[in-house]
Amino acid sequence: MSERPFLLAPDLVEGPPPQPLDADEIRQRLTSRDVRTNVSTLLGFELVDLSIEGRWIEARFNPTPQLANLRGSVQGGIITAMLDEVMSLSVLVAERFTCGVPTLEIKTSYYNPLPVEPCRARGEAMRIGGRVAFMEGTVWTPAGEIAAKASATCQVRRVKPAAKP
Repeated sequence: MSERPFLLAPDLVEGPPPQPLDADEIRQRLTSRDVRTNVSTLLGFELVDLSIEGRWIEARFNPTPQLANLRGSVQGGIITAMLDEVMSLSVLVAERFTCGVPTLEIKTSYYNPLPVEPCRARGEAMRIGGRVAFMEGTVWTPAGEIAAKASATCQVRRVKPAAKP
């Protein structure tokens, strides 16, 4: 596995471009509790499955009561954060963790309340270009109903080799 710190996006770390990770290395990074980012922990992220070739990732989220709105369901902004997480990770998985993927814009449509219970979400990289990627995501209620769908674009920030003097 790469010696780069996991908590920093590859485009923010000095040095040569990172080596592409294989599926097992990606799974290890996404399941190791000591390298999860704060937002992943807050949302209760758990990897379910992923496909480098298919450019998708599925995850389970375990929201806590602190993430509920006044109606007792998960607040909409938190649902959007869950979708942003799986959509961004779908691009990272497809690119084998060799780039940074800051979100440029996101649109979320809500269909059903999301109970404060474990739920499932899927993110898919629809198209990855040289500088921008297009993503889609869905989160389902524990009963299997669609709670929300989103589409987003992100910047694809590839690490360039350092210029030689």
